[in-house]
Amino acid sequence: MDKEYIDELKKLGTPKDDEAYTTVADHDETLQLVRQDANTKAVAEQKKRARTYAGSELPVRPCTSTCPKRGSCKDFLTGRVQDGDLCKPELRQIKKWQTAFRRGDLDRLKDDVGAVAGALAVQINRLLDAVIQDGAVIEQDKFSASGDHYTELVTHPALKEAAGILKTLGIDLNQFLMTPKAAKDAGPQVQFNVGVTLADITNRYVKRITGDDGVDDS
Repeated sequence: MDKEYIDELKKLGTPKDDEAYTTVADHDETLQLVRQDANTKAVAEQKKRARTYAGSELPVRPCTSTCPKRGSCKDFLTGRVQDGDLCKPELRQIKKWQTAFRRGDLDRLKDDVGAVAGALAVQINRLLDAVIQDGAVIEQDKFSASGDHYTELVTHPALKEAAGILKTLGIDLNQFLMTPKAAKDAGPQVQFNVGVTLADITNRYVKRITGDDGVDDS
């Protein structure tokens, strides 16, 4: 492009005093200004989109010195996030989920969901540890309508919290045959070794149900 411009200037010859002309340096400077202006507009547009996204009503906390991950946060350490800015890792997390739902590609969220489920499972164990330490029944402070203080024996609140987390995770002990009723409804279990035929398995199951040992008593 620059070579073509120089060749065009050569064809024009030497300009007269009253003619306006542009030197190669002027052209280079103008080209640089145009590029700078384009870059400035692109950056401004990007910031505008970022402000629109970050300024929406999202549950994102600001970057503060109280954040326990600040010392190892690459966004903060590299200067991409400054004090008071919205947390970039949380913004990326939200955007990742938005994109996955928009595209219907929920498989990419399995690692995140698995991590959350694992963290909740850890919390269940901690709640049960508290029950073991304090007992299933504890004393709780109560006050009457007149303001008199008294204590009342109540079920440990951690039990209710643990049950709530299990429900959130969709864990049903009946599905795992881990309740007396579930084990009863499931019927007897038949153990067999590899190589046993289907007829042998069926006969064993029938004998266990009917009590018939196969011996003819007549």
